[in-house]
Amino acid sequence: MAKDTDYNKLLAGKRAFVTTGARGIGFGIAELFAKQGAAIALGGKTEQKLRGAIQKIKTISPGSESYSCDLSDGPSVHGTCAQILRDFGGIDVLVNVVGVNRRNPVHAYDENDFDYLLNTNYKSALICMKYFVPGMLERKSGSVVQISSIHSEQTMPGNGLYAGTKGALNAMSRAAALDCARGGVRVNVICPGLIMSDQMRDEVASFPEGEKRDAYVKLLDGMQPLPPGQIIDIANAALYLASDMSAYVTGQSLMVDGGASVKAH
Repeated sequence: MAKDTDYNKLLAGKRAFVTTGARGIGFGIAELFAKQGAAIALGGKTEQKLRGAIQKIKTISPGSESYSCDLSDGPSVHGTCAQILRDFGGIDVLVNVVGVNRRNPVHAYDENDFDYLLNTNYKSALICMKYFVPGMLERKSGSVVQISSIHSEQTMPGNGLYAGTKGALNAMSRAAALDCARGGVRVNVICPGLIMSDQMRDEVASFPEGEKRDAYVKLLDGMQPLPPGQIIDIANAALYLASDMSAYVTGQSLMVDGGASVKAH
Protein backbone atom coordinates (compact mmCIF):
# COMPACT_ATOMS: atom_id res chain seq x y z
CA MET A 1 0.00 0.00 0.00
CA ALA A 2 2.83 2.41 0.78
CA LYS A 3 4.20 4.41 -2.14
CA ASP A 4 6.63 7.21 -2.85
CA THR A 5 5.26 10.51 -1.61
CA ASP A 6 5.85 14.04 -2.90
CA TYR A 7 6.33 15.97 0.32
CA ASN A 8 6.07 19.31 -1.47
CA LYS A 9 2.43 18.95 -2.56
CA LEU A 10 0.94 16.16 -0.49
CA LEU A 11 -2.63 16.87 -1.61
CA ALA A 12 -2.06 17.91 -5.23
CA GLY A 13 -5.21 17.32 -7.28
CA LYS A 14 -7.32 16.45 -4.22
CA ARG A 15 -10.69 17.92 -3.30
CA ALA A 16 -11.20 18.45 0.43
CA PHE A 17 -14.33 19.37 2.36
CA VAL A 18 -13.62 21.02 5.72
CA THR A 19 -17.03 21.14 7.35
CA THR A 20 -16.51 24.32 9.33
CA GLY A 21 -13.54 26.57 8.79
CA ALA A 22 -14.41 30.24 9.01
CA ARG A 23 -11.88 30.48 11.84
CA GLY A 24 -9.93 28.39 14.33
CA ILE A 25 -8.80 24.82 13.77
CA GLY A 26 -10.98 24.34 10.70
CA PHE A 27 -9.47 27.34 8.95
CA GLY A 28 -5.97 26.23 9.91
CA ILE A 29 -6.59 22.82 8.33
CA ALA A 30 -8.14 24.32 5.19
CA GLU A 31 -5.27 26.78 4.74
CA LEU A 32 -2.60 24.07 5.10
CA PHE A 33 -4.47 21.72 2.75
CA ALA A 34 -4.73 24.52 0.17
CA LYS A 35 -0.98 25.15 0.44
CA GLN A 36 -0.48 21.44 -0.18
CA GLY A 37 -2.41 21.57 -3.45
CA ALA A 38 -6.02 20.76 -2.51
CA ALA A 39 -9.13 22.52 -3.76
CA ILE A 40 -11.16 23.35 -0.66
CA ALA A 41 -14.90 23.23 -0.04
CA LEU A 42 -15.14 25.31 3.12
CA GLY A 43 -18.18 25.17 5.35
CA GLY A 44 -19.16 27.71 7.96
CA LYS A 45 -22.13 29.04 9.88
CA THR A 46 -21.24 32.74 10.17
CA GLU A 47 -21.39 34.08 6.61
CA GLN A 48 -19.34 37.23 7.19
CA LYS A 49 -16.43 35.31 8.70
CA LEU A 50 -16.81 32.60 6.06
CA ARG A 51 -16.48 35.16 3.26
CA GLY A 52 -13.27 36.47 4.75
CA ALA A 53 -11.89 32.97 5.20
CA ILE A 54 -12.60 31.80 1.65
CA GLN A 55 -11.04 34.95 0.20
CA LYS A 56 -7.78 34.02 1.94
CA ILE A 57 -8.05 30.39 0.82
CA LYS A 58 -8.74 31.39 -2.80
CA THR A 59 -5.47 33.33 -2.96
CA ILE A 60 -3.75 29.97 -2.39
CA SER A 61 -6.18 27.62 -4.15
CA PRO A 62 -8.40 29.50 -6.66
CA GLY A 63 -10.68 26.51 -7.24
CA SER A 64 -11.96 26.61 -3.67
CA GLU A 65 -15.50 27.60 -2.65
CA SER A 66 -17.38 28.37 0.56
CA TYR A 67 -20.73 26.97 1.72
CA SER A 68 -22.97 28.34 4.43
CA CYS A 69 -23.97 25.44 6.64
CA ASP A 70 -25.45 24.92 10.11
CA LEU A 71 -24.06 21.57 11.25
CA SER A 72 -26.67 21.30 13.99
CA ASP A 73 -29.44 21.26 11.37
CA GLY A 74 -29.84 18.06 9.35
CA PRO A 75 -31.52 19.62 6.29
CA SER A 76 -28.79 22.27 6.12
CA VAL A 77 -26.08 19.59 6.15
CA HIS A 78 -27.88 17.53 3.49
CA GLY A 79 -28.32 20.57 1.27
CA THR A 80 -24.69 21.63 1.61
CA CYS A 81 -23.35 18.16 0.87
CA ALA A 82 -25.57 17.82 -2.21
CA GLN A 83 -24.41 21.19 -3.51
CA ILE A 84 -20.73 20.31 -2.99
CA LEU A 85 -21.24 17.09 -4.92
CA ARG A 86 -22.72 19.08 -7.79
CA ASP A 87 -19.95 21.67 -7.73
CA PHE A 88 -16.91 19.45 -7.13
CA GLY A 89 -18.10 16.13 -8.54
CA GLY A 90 -16.84 14.38 -5.42
CA ILE A 91 -14.61 14.80 -2.41
CA ASP A 92 -11.30 12.99 -1.80
CA VAL A 93 -10.69 14.16 1.77
CA LEU A 94 -13.47 14.80 4.28
CA VAL A 95 -12.56 16.62 7.49
CA ASN A 96 -15.37 16.68 10.05
CA VAL A 97 -14.23 19.46 12.33
CA VAL A 98 -16.84 20.75 14.73
CA GLY A 99 -17.27 20.63 18.47
CA VAL A 100 -19.86 22.36 20.64
CA ASN A 101 -20.24 21.91 24.37
CA ARG A 102 -22.83 22.51 27.06
CA ARG A 103 -21.58 21.85 30.58
CA ASN A 104 -23.80 20.15 33.16
CA PRO A 105 -23.62 17.08 35.38
CA VAL A 106 -25.01 14.12 33.46
CA HIS A 107 -27.92 13.80 35.89
CA ALA A 108 -28.93 17.40 35.15
CA TYR A 109 -28.55 17.56 31.39
CA ASP A 110 -30.96 19.53 29.25
CA GLU A 111 -32.79 17.64 26.51
CA ASN A 112 -32.34 20.45 24.00
CA ASP A 113 -28.62 20.59 24.74
CA PHE A 114 -28.38 16.85 24.18
CA ASP A 115 -30.07 17.09 20.78
CA TYR A 116 -27.90 20.03 19.78
CA LEU A 117 -24.62 18.32 20.70
CA LEU A 118 -25.64 14.99 19.21
CA ASN A 119 -26.69 16.55 15.91
CA THR A 120 -23.65 18.83 15.68
CA ASN A 121 -20.80 16.71 17.03
CA TYR A 122 -21.92 13.30 15.77
CA LYS A 123 -24.78 13.20 13.29
CA SER A 124 -23.32 15.86 10.98
CA ALA A 125 -20.26 13.65 10.47
CA LEU A 126 -22.47 10.68 9.59
CA ILE A 127 -24.45 12.71 7.07
CA CYS A 128 -21.29 14.00 5.38
CA MET A 129 -19.85 10.49 5.19
CA LYS A 130 -23.09 9.22 3.66
CA TYR A 131 -22.69 11.71 0.82
CA PHE A 132 -18.97 11.51 0.14
CA VAL A 133 -17.70 8.06 1.13
CA PRO A 134 -19.57 6.21 -1.67
CA GLY A 135 -17.67 8.20 -4.29
CA MET A 136 -14.39 7.51 -2.50
CA LEU A 137 -15.18 3.80 -2.56
CA GLU A 138 -15.96 3.94 -6.28
CA ARG A 139 -12.61 5.60 -6.92
CA LYS A 140 -10.84 3.22 -4.50
CA SER A 141 -9.24 6.18 -2.75
CA GLY A 142 -10.16 8.57 0.03
CA SER A 143 -9.57 9.70 3.59
CA VAL A 144 -11.94 10.77 6.34
CA VAL A 145 -10.43 12.72 9.23
CA GLN A 146 -12.60 13.28 12.28
CA ILE A 147 -11.65 16.04 14.71
CA SER A 148 -12.73 14.65 18.06
CA SER A 149 -11.37 15.65 21.49
CA ILE A 150 -9.28 14.44 24.40
CA HIS A 151 -12.64 14.41 26.23
CA SER A 152 -13.60 11.35 24.17
CA GLU A 153 -10.96 9.42 26.12
CA GLN A 154 -10.31 11.34 29.34
CA THR A 155 -12.63 14.04 30.56
CA MET A 156 -13.59 16.24 33.51
CA PRO A 157 -16.78 16.79 35.52
CA GLY A 158 -19.59 18.54 33.72
CA ASN A 159 -18.67 17.35 30.21
CA GLY A 160 -20.85 14.27 29.94
CA LEU A 161 -22.77 15.31 26.81
CA TYR A 162 -19.65 16.52 25.02
CA ALA A 163 -17.56 13.50 26.00
CA GLY A 164 -20.40 11.19 25.02
CA THR A 165 -20.88 12.62 21.55
CA LYS A 166 -17.15 12.74 20.87
CA GLY A 167 -16.76 9.18 22.17
CA ALA A 168 -19.54 8.10 19.83
CA LEU A 169 -17.65 9.74 16.95
CA ASN A 170 -14.54 7.73 17.82
CA ALA A 171 -16.41 4.45 18.03
CA MET A 172 -18.30 5.05 14.79
CA SER A 173 -15.04 5.89 13.04
CA ARG A 174 -13.46 2.58 14.06
CA ALA A 175 -16.45 0.73 12.61
CA ALA A 176 -16.36 2.87 9.45
CA ALA A 177 -12.66 2.10 9.01
CA LEU A 178 -13.54 -1.59 8.88
CA ASP A 179 -16.41 -0.96 6.46
CA CYS A 180 -14.20 1.00 4.08
CA ALA A 181 -10.72 -0.50 4.31
CA ARG A 182 -10.94 -2.89 1.34
CA GLY A 183 -12.43 -0.09 -0.73
CA GLY A 184 -9.30 1.99 -0.38
CA VAL A 185 -10.80 4.50 2.06
CA ARG A 186 -9.26 5.25 5.43
CA VAL A 187 -11.04 6.71 8.48
CA ASN A 188 -9.09 8.17 11.39
CA VAL A 189 -9.63 10.43 14.38
CA ILE A 190 -7.62 13.27 15.91
CA CYS A 191 -8.17 13.98 19.60
CA PRO A 192 -6.87 17.49 20.37
CA GLY A 193 -5.98 18.50 23.87
CA LEU A 194 -5.62 22.14 24.86
CA ILE A 195 -5.17 24.15 21.67
CA MET A 196 -4.77 27.92 21.64
CA SER A 197 -7.47 28.36 19.03
CA ASP A 198 -9.39 31.56 18.39
CA GLN A 199 -12.05 30.36 20.81
CA MET A 200 -9.45 29.63 23.50
CA ARG A 201 -7.82 33.03 23.03
CA ASP A 202 -11.23 34.65 23.37
CA GLU A 203 -11.67 32.81 26.67
CA VAL A 204 -8.29 34.03 27.93
CA ALA A 205 -9.18 37.58 26.88
CA SER A 206 -12.43 37.37 28.87
CA PHE A 207 -10.36 37.58 32.05
CA PRO A 208 -9.33 41.11 33.07
CA GLU A 209 -5.68 41.92 32.48
CA GLY A 210 -3.53 41.34 35.52
CA GLU A 211 -3.41 38.65 38.18
CA LYS A 212 -6.57 36.77 37.17
CA ARG A 213 -5.57 36.44 33.53
CA ASP A 214 -1.97 35.54 34.44
CA ALA A 215 -3.22 32.87 36.84
CA TYR A 216 -5.49 31.39 34.18
CA VAL A 217 -2.70 31.32 31.59
CA LYS A 218 -0.44 29.62 34.15
CA LEU A 219 -3.18 27.04 34.80
CA LEU A 220 -3.48 26.31 31.08
CA ASP A 221 0.28 26.00 30.73
CA GLY A 222 0.44 23.38 33.48
CA MET A 223 -2.36 21.15 32.17
CA GLN A 224 -0.03 19.05 29.99
CA PRO A 225 3.70 18.23 29.93
CA LEU A 226 4.30 20.25 26.75
CA PRO A 227 3.20 23.89 26.38
CA PRO A 228 -0.34 24.48 25.08
CA GLY A 229 -0.78 23.44 21.46
CA GLN A 230 -1.27 25.69 18.45
CA ILE A 231 -3.72 25.36 15.55
CA ILE A 232 -0.91 24.27 13.23
CA ASP A 233 -0.32 21.22 15.44
CA ILE A 234 -3.78 19.90 14.61
CA ALA A 235 -3.49 20.96 10.97
CA ASN A 236 -0.22 19.05 10.62
CA ALA A 237 -1.80 15.93 12.12
CA ALA A 238 -4.77 16.26 9.76
CA LEU A 239 -2.42 16.58 6.79
CA TYR A 240 -0.64 13.40 7.82
CA LEU A 241 -3.92 11.46 8.02
CA ALA A 242 -5.32 12.97 4.83
CA SER A 243 -2.25 12.26 2.72
CA ASP A 244 -0.40 9.19 1.52
CA MET A 245 2.04 9.61 4.41
CA SER A 246 -0.48 7.59 6.43
CA ALA A 247 -1.40 5.11 3.69
CA TYR A 248 -1.18 2.18 6.16
CA VAL A 249 -3.09 3.88 8.98
CA THR A 250 -6.83 3.47 9.55
CA GLY A 251 -9.22 3.17 12.47
CA GLN A 252 -6.89 5.06 14.79
CA SER A 253 -7.41 7.82 17.34
CA LEU A 254 -4.36 10.09 17.41
CA MET A 255 -3.93 12.03 20.65
CA VAL A 256 -2.52 15.47 19.83
CA ASP A 257 -2.57 16.73 23.39
CA GLY A 258 0.93 17.66 24.52
CA GLY A 259 1.08 14.52 26.63
CA ALA A 260 -1.98 15.35 28.73
CA SER A 261 -3.50 11.88 28.27
CA VAL A 262 -0.46 10.17 29.82
CA LYS A 263 -0.23 12.52 32.82
CA ALA A 264 -1.30 10.92 36.08
CA HIS A 265 -2.52 14.08 37.81
